[in-house]
Amino acid sequence: MSNVAPTPSIGTASALLDDLRTERRGAAALVGLEPEAYARDHAAFEQLSDQRGLIAEHLCGRLTRMGNGPVSVLSVGCGDGSLDVQLADSLLAVPGRPVRYVGIEPWSGSAGLFTAAMASLEADELSVDVHVASFSDAPVDESFDVMLFVHSIYYVTDLEETLRGALDLLRPGGELWVLNAPRGALNALVDVLAPPLEGHRQWFSADVEKAFVDAGIALDEIVTLNALVDLASASERVLDFAVQARLTPELRGPVRAYLDAVSVPGIDGRPRAPHPVDVFAAARR
Repeated sequence: MSNVAPTPSIGTASALLDDLRTERRGAAALVGLEPEAYARDHAAFEQLSDQRGLIAEHLCGRLTRMGNGPVSVLSVGCGDGSLDVQLADSLLAVPGRPVRYVGIEPWSGSAGLFTAAMASLEADELSVDVHVASFSDAPVDESFDVMLFVHSIYYVTDLEETLRGALDLLRPGGELWVLNAPRGALNALVDVLAPPLEGHRQWFSADVEKAFVDAGIALDEIVTLNALVDLASASERVLDFAVQARLTPELRGPVRAYLDAVSVPGIDGRPRAPHPVDVFAAARR
């Protein structure tokens, strides 16, 4: 299942990206995003994109196919819970169904917001915990029916090790869903501008697919959700989030010019940058 996205102006965009690459060659790495600003600017970015709605609709659809019995979910990189609260609510739509929901989030501020969001559901059938840690350090000692990495596997050090560790936390028949962006028009900027993460660049969809293959984990399917984001009206901080770095003043003009070149008309006619996400699904056999 895949939506069809319009085609941006490839030639102009490629030339602009080459110019940025040339300008950055040999330069010191840009400053990364600190956790509090990352969370704040991420929330503002999502307000300009239709992706979260597409993800919620898609994942809720997957959850409804899991039957009416008890369900346990582990969400890695749960952030402020904006997505997870929708997924938990869809599970609770089955009367009397026990739902266990656990989040892993490295920044305590977002973890607190996750807890508050889940508490807003006020459901006796819902049991919630959150671990303030990275996935590799989280003290998880239970197994799950569903495990989610929604825009969080970019940052792990070892993709294969992470995928194997995730499968180990699933019950037999449990499902692993990894949502990750391809190295498309927007993330080409991240590749050029974002500082390295613990000695590695951010992982994109091709890296994730290869890691599944190299780890010997059979993929059930890969689905692409073709979202769009309005970066023409983005603030400087949201623009920084989009490229995963604090832009210097001389870079902002070229970055906006590149985004203009890759943008396509939205439903309202305003320019939107393609903002797809790939959904990788695998089950514990």
